[in-house]
Amino acid sequence: MKKWLLLSIGSLLLLASCNSDEISIDKSKQEKVVLEFFSPKVETEKIFNQLILEFEEKNPRIDVRQVVVPGGITVLKTRIARGEAPDLFITYPIEQDYITRARKGYILDLTEEPFLSRIEPTIQERYLVDGRMYGAALTQNAVGVLYNKDHFSEAGVAIPNTWSEWIEVMEQLKLEGYTPLLMPNKDLEQTSVFTLNLVADQFPKAYWSNTPKSIVEDGRWRDISKKILSVLPYTQASSFEDDYFKTNEQFAKGDGTMLVMGTWALPMIEMINPELNYGIFPFPSDNSADHNVLGGVDIGISISSDTDHPEEAKAFLSFLTENQQASKLSSYEGSISTIKGVRVDRKEVEVLHNKILSGQTVNWPNHYWNGGTEAEEDYRKHTLQFLIHKDIDTYLLDLEQMFQNYELN
Repeated sequence: MKKWLLLSIGSLLLLASCNSDEISIDKSKQEKVVLEFFSPKVETEKIFNQLILEFEEKNPRIDVRQVVVPGGITVLKTRIARGEAPDLFITYPIEQDYITRARKGYILDLTEEPFLSRIEPTIQERYLVDGRMYGAALTQNAVGVLYNKDHFSEAGVAIPNTWSEWIEVMEQLKLEGYTPLLMPNKDLEQTSVFTLNLVADQFPKAYWSNTPKSIVEDGRWRDISKKILSVLPYTQASSFEDDYFKTNEQFAKGDGTMLVMGTWALPMIEMINPELNYGIFPFPSDNSADHNVLGGVDIGISISSDTDHPEEAKAFLSFLTENQQASKLSSYEGSISTIKGVRVDRKEVEVLHNKILSGQTVNWPNHYWNGGTEAEEDYRKHTLQFLIHKDIDTYLLDLEQMFQNYELN
């Protein structure tokens, strides 16, 4: 295995059961196997540690070590390029990085693994690359507007159905002395959760089949830019000093009324304030009937083709797709389980879940971009500059040049 990991003396003999999707392990073997599971998700570190312990209790000769690196997608990309890929790692389908890794043989082909049959096919099929699958989807996230129910009640406002109604609600909340909207503008990745909702609302999947070439002249992009600027007067004064963790804390403590965020933030918010009276409504659209929910595979896992222990890695991944483990993961995080028959029991996210299950959902638009992770990072940098300088023309020109550059590359 890699030099910086504990070397194993040998590997366990894994026997694929002929009558079930489970992978059994030969208990007579004594050799220890160490697997690294790499994750960029701080939010799920605790629940995965619990699941790992359960797996190790059943498989005492397999030691799974979770490595959590906040914002670690770039770190993962570097490690794979250096030939130091972890055994298992979180990866997202459709994205250019995933497609490139699959086609270059960096990740293990899982197409024939029986445990994939436990996953809802409409979501699992997102992992298809040239007819093969190189990852397993465990949960789907959803983005909405988290809101403080007590603040809404005290200010006498109702859940908005359209963008204009949402601005009116923020205006009323501001008049009543509340901070209407929290934004983590120090954290580029989390700020883009807000802006990408607007992008997804304007552009269907087909739009990204060709590289956007006329952003400056496209009125839809200008409309997005104006909407972004229109909410800034309703945000906290310290928004450019506040990151993801700070705004979660502020919302949990009632220091702000609304926060545009994904379901992945719920465990942290509830840990800070278990008594918070909050709900979530869909991100408002110009058309009240178009409340499609933004989301994508939140936790999906691939296995490195360079792993010294592919069967053990598949045994762990198979374990995670079993109903009992899938239910624990989904309930903890608030995301929708992709495993057939598993429903999350969280009333706060029921509206979002029902919309996704009924097909009212759109995938993250950045997953379709040429350039993958690098393009996303550039988009975030340009957007931060726009938030600071508020120059729409410069912003649109920057985006236009960005997309064209990655098309050429």
